[in-house]
Amino acid sequence: MRKLLPILLLWLPTSAFAAEILVVVHASNPLTQLQPKQVVDLFMGRTASFPGGTPARTLDWNAGSPLRESFYKALTGKSEAQVDAYWATLIFAGRMSPPKQFPDAKSIIAAVAKDPNAIAYVPTQQLPKGVKVVMQLGGGS
Repeated sequence: MRKLLPILLLWLPTSAFAAEILVVVHASNPLTQLQPKQVVDLFMGRTASFPGGTPARTLDWNAGSPLRESFYKALTGKSEAQVDAYWATLIFAGRMSPPKQFPDAKSIIAAVAKDPNAIAYVPTQQLPKGVKVVMQLGGGS
């Protein structure tokens, strides 16, 4: 059984976390819900504004984070490496800058709570005042 545990843990990030990812914005953002395509467009740099035209600032997790891998896999069907390659193309073309990256939930939630234009994704947890959920990936997406 101990030999199976590492294999199971490798499988968990792409399946277990996907049901527990919340897309959050600043509490003052007038949006109440975003559709998956809208979130894809924001996080893949296809648009730089929320529906309605308000500028959006996407915030991401550090490269190599299991949550980051799960988020992009669930949202776009692409691996983290494929997303990074996509962004490298956009950066090289001078079209967009990738989302700013953060190391943990506490710092990314604090950044969203301070920035009315921010959007990020976090694991399911009790969210502090200052942010609200606009989409859930997985079980309730």
